[in-house]
Amino acid sequence: MAVAAVTGASFIREVATGVYESDMGLWAPDAGKLLRYRRELDAEHVAVFMNITPEFASTVGTRDIATTARSVRVSSLADAILVSGPMAGAEPSVDAVREAKRGCGDETPVFANTGVKSSNVKDFLAVADGAIVGSDLKVDGGTWNPVDPERASRFMTEVRAVRESL
Repeated sequence: MAVAAVTGASFIREVATGVYESDMGLWAPDAGKLLRYRRELDAEHVAVFMNITPEFASTVGTRDIATTARSVRVSSLADAILVSGPMAGAEPSVDAVREAKRGCGDETPVFANTGVKSSNVKDFLAVADGAIVGSDLKVDGGTWNPVDPERASRFMTEVRAVRESL
C-alpha cells in the first residue's frame, strides 16, 4: 500500500481477508488493518483488489465462493474481487469465477486473477469483468521471463474479438 501511495499506483492486489493454509504456513490477513493504513496514508485513491482464492493456499473456512465474495464485498469493502487458480499461471475454473460474480452481482467487479491465456480469455470474459494476466504474455509462458511481444499481441487480438462481440 505504501509503495502504491507514493508512486501513484491506482490499485494493489492482495489477499486481505480470510484464513488460509498455504505453502507459507497459516495465513490470516487483516483487511481492516490494510484499509486503516490506506486511510492513514491518505491513499483512498488506491483501490484494493482482494483475492478470495489465493494461489498456493486453501481456505480454512467452509463458505462457498459466492458467499465469500458477497461477504468480502460488503464487510471488507473490496474494490474488486479476484479469483485465482491453485498457483501462478494456473487458471481457476470458469465456474468459480461465475460463482464469485453471482455473489457480487454488478456491485463489485470480479476478475480472473491467474491462468488467463489467449486460448481461454473468451471463456473468462464471458463471466468476469476483467482479468489479470502475466505468464501468458511472457517468453515461453514463464512467470519470471520478459514479455514476449508476439504473445502479448496474440492475447490482445483475442481480447479485442471478445469486446467486439459484446
